[in-house]
Amino acid sequence: MAVSLFGASVLAAIQTAPTVPPPAAPPTLQFNGPDGKPLPEDIQRQLRERYKDAPPPPRPPRAEGEVVVTGQRPRGSVIGDIPPERTLSAVDIRSYGAGTVAELIQTLGAQVASGRSREDSDPIVLLNGRRVSSFAEIARLPTEAIERTEILPEEVALKYGYPADRKVVNVVAFERYSSRIGQLSLAAPTEGGMTTTGGSASYLRLRGDTRTMVDADISRTSALLESERDVIQPSGTPLLADYRTLIPATTRFGLGGTIAGTPLKDVAATLNARFDATRTRALIGLGGDGPLRRDGETGTAHLGSTVSGRAGSWQWTATGNLDRTATQTVIDLGRTTPGTTARSVNLVANADLLVAGTAFTLPAGRATLSLRSGFATRDFEGRSDVGGVTRTNELARDTGSIQANLDLPIAGTTTPALAWLGTLSASVNAAVERVSDVGTLRTLGYGLNWTPAPALSLLVSLSDAETAPTLEQLGNPPVVVPNIRTFDLRRGETVDVPQSLGGNAALRPDDRHVLSLGATYRPIAKTDLTLSLDYIRTRIDDPIAAFPLVSPLVEAAFPERVIRDTNGRLQRIDATPLNFARSDQQQLRWGLSFMKPLGPLPPGAANANVRTFSSEEEMRRRLPPGAQIMRVEAGSPGARRYENMTSRLMLSVRHSWRLQDSVLLRDGGPTLDLLDGGALDIRGGRSRHEIEVQAGAFKRGLGARITANWQSGTTVQAAGGSAGDLRFGDLATVNLNLFANPADYIGRSKAPAWLKGTRLTFGVTNLFNTRRSVRDGSGATPIGYQGAYLNPTGRTVAISLRKVL
Repeated sequence: MAVSLFGASVLAAIQTAPTVPPPAAPPTLQFNGPDGKPLPEDIQRQLRERYKDAPPPPRPPRAEGEVVVTGQRPRGSVIGDIPPERTLSAVDIRSYGAGTVAELIQTLGAQVASGRSREDSDPIVLLNGRRVSSFAEIARLPTEAIERTEILPEEVALKYGYPADRKVVNVVAFERYSSRIGQLSLAAPTEGGMTTTGGSASYLRLRGDTRTMVDADISRTSALLESERDVIQPSGTPLLADYRTLIPATTRFGLGGTIAGTPLKDVAATLNARFDATRTRALIGLGGDGPLRRDGETGTAHLGSTVSGRAGSWQWTATGNLDRTATQTVIDLGRTTPGTTARSVNLVANADLLVAGTAFTLPAGRATLSLRSGFATRDFEGRSDVGGVTRTNELARDTGSIQANLDLPIAGTTTPALAWLGTLSASVNAAVERVSDVGTLRTLGYGLNWTPAPALSLLVSLSDAETAPTLEQLGNPPVVVPNIRTFDLRRGETVDVPQSLGGNAALRPDDRHVLSLGATYRPIAKTDLTLSLDYIRTRIDDPIAAFPLVSPLVEAAFPERVIRDTNGRLQRIDATPLNFARSDQQQLRWGLSFMKPLGPLPPGAANANVRTFSSEEEMRRRLPPGAQIMRVEAGSPGARRYENMTSRLMLSVRHSWRLQDSVLLRDGGPTLDLLDGGALDIRGGRSRHEIEVQAGAFKRGLGARITANWQSGTTVQAAGGSAGDLRFGDLATVNLNLFANPADYIGRSKAPAWLKGTRLTFGVTNLFNTRRSVRDGSGATPIGYQGAYLNPTGRTVAISLRKVL
């Protein structure tokens, strides 16, 4: 039952489901007739009232007309019994001030990051407990349409046919919602030099499994020149700063649409399409007859579909995608010097079928099986004209795969003899992938999920997965880019040298071995305080990486990729990707999350879900028929208590402690210790410690959120002793976000219509304008490590105006 409140100072819908359900929360009772179908809702209510204190045990029908009682999990729950690490209600989400699902994922930051994933891998996002064709399908879904969001551990990914190397975020949308949203934004660094403007518009309508959405966005960023940051140039070339861009001029445009419905009984289908275009314009130096330019254009077209349904006790989901990406890069070296043109077209089509259900029954419960089969085909065409020489490259790849995950319950409520164990289950997963141009790749994994007490969850997993290089890594067209500013550790100097970019057809698949131990603890009942701890050990054989920073160890391992003149001065670098021999990482990650309302609440409402509206008309339009509406007198103590239900105080802390991070460059060759003297890129080694702290508050339409990030310093060892070393200092950045819903504060329910649904946001990125300091043995900063290179924008101020109708 949903209860709605309406008054001059408060407007909310309250649902009886708990905001943060405990891991072993009892399901809602559902009573089915002899035909297996649910009984009418009025009879359901009578039976629930009758059996609320002592529900009858579930059992199959034995006689004609017998009623069957079954347990029903919250709508939109994920497959399996692994509880969420965190559950955010609609008001929790509102307190973050994010406008879309994509912005919410970005705001959650380290809370949805995984130590098992490859660099910068985003979480897997589900909608209502189901797979989507791609993240693009729901990325622009407005947060006002979200009933709750669950953050789940990596093991849940296996149940949906994904590898267990990313967190899972389950977004559950309201059954009824409609909106038209427009937004304008403006951002600029306080040091000047560039401006970013943007606008977006969207329309959304939700009615159960029926969904219609159309959205469009456009943005433009002006170029930022080195001269606008007073970048010091190598001796004899002071004018170069006017002809080199730190950030290119960029224009982006996107248009997308999604329709979803139930074309057949018990079958839901979704179709979404999107087109994105990006154009960049950059200056890369000064030639004999004018500026040197590097221009790029990228166009991406996407078509995706999802069809899902049930067959008995089995749930199935089929997804398909078709993507075409066309890119063009033009390097203009002037009228008298031949330039470079590179074009590529990447066409990808894939289809997956996921089937999940009960395989058999054990004494502790049902053993669930998830089976995924998939096929993908990819065509890549590349063409480059370098200095008048034309090269073409055509690659194709067909991939067939099958993956299985089996969850086996060992102990639980149905095994009294093992009650001392709590709830315990095991899982095993295996996958085989046949890649036409690489061969057969295998994945094997095991896991244990143990809940010894309702407040404590423990997870253990082992996995061994082989991954093929991408077609881009294998076959990107070769391009020679001149004047790439490079720091030469061997000589301790900064030089502008050409670098060869493109693919490497000799790349081998990598083999990743991961051990993960995780714990989640909720120490205080009925309080949204969650503690987490993870230990992750990763070893990768033949890891694939971009060519690293040129150091004496790297040059000794790959002498064929570095060209010098007779005086030892750097002349050229082959920076195409390569395989290292092995990499080893160990890290410990811990965190806490806490959220609570600000002020006392009405009796019995501590665990209520709250949904806010800008007007009574909107509330009646978006709530299901039959919802009860209660009026609260403005300014009364009761109204203030209900107002507290929509307020939030939040705090989260995440700390990553790297215990080991090393790379064996070649078999029998040197090892780079990235925590002690080694580096793979210009940003130095790996920070041993990284901390993110996020705190915020929201009440009466006013919100504030502050995010602080800190990374410990590193050292990069050079040739010739410590005098040539580079020391990277600690880096601390603070971001501030303030937002206001004016109608909640000015006029409240009597605010003018044009003000209702409006949000004004003011944000400052890098509040204290900090940049990482880099010093050599003499205390000077090398030209290639000036602050403007490491962080061109510095402090940036952004303002946006958003209107929801």
